[in-house]
Amino acid sequence: MHPDLGTEVLVSLVTFLFSIVGGITGIGIATIIIPLLLFLGVPLPFAKASALWINVWIMLPSLLKRLKLVRWSLALPLVASAAAFSPLGAKVSFLIPERLQLFMLGTLVIASALLILFLKPKARFAGKVKNPWPLGLAVGAVAGFLGGMLGIGGGIVANPALMLLGVDPLVVTTVSGVMVLLSSLFGWCVYALEGYFSPTAAVPFAAAAVAGSLIGNRLAVRFSRETTRKVVAYFAVFVGLLTYLKALG
Repeated sequence: MHPDLGTEVLVSLVTFLFSIVGGITGIGIATIIIPLLLFLGVPLPFAKASALWINVWIMLPSLLKRLKLVRWSLALPLVASAAAFSPLGAKVSFLIPERLQLFMLGTLVIASALLILFLKPKARFAGKVKNPWPLGLAVGAVAGFLGGMLGIGGGIVANPALMLLGVDPLVVTTVSGVMVLLSSLFGWCVYALEGYFSPTAAVPFAAAAVAGSLIGNRLAVRFSRETTRKVVAYFAVFVGLLTYLKALG
């Protein structure tokens, strides 16, 4: 059963508001969007499909802006692996109990918040990465699989993994942007083909995501990015705990 028109309008509004926050902070919002959609009464498969679709359109403006900065030697294996494993993760999700998926999602939401608050990466590879193909394929496989399974795109997995391995944060941001966009698109296709996405939601969700992201990028110079990131992180902890409660209920 598809969400009704009122729910779709409400989701579009939530998407717009959180896309602005994402544009200001540079933080992916899929991990926060899904729990919020669940509490609006959207079934989990529809929530994941919606979040992946929203992810595509949030990432697109910032990726086009930074396309010249992408390190394709790392991006290509990362994207190829994530794009292959994201649909597999989405397919596997239909075999996993919803309660377990909610526990996993809540854990990743809280983990993303803690990483925002405490991860202080030190770059060891400012430019070229040695042996980028094994690194990109391995990280992309895990990020794509979990991203497709939980509807989060995979950035929360790929970003800290690459940073902890010493890749420069700017390089991580650009290559991860390409990965999240395509991983989200391929994962969304699986849910959409299974009937878990309303065609009437496609344009309003995309428009809300792009508009919010563009406004957020313009507002970024007026806000302290670090302070806003911390506020979002604390809110994510709250959302993660609510996700645990929903799983227990």
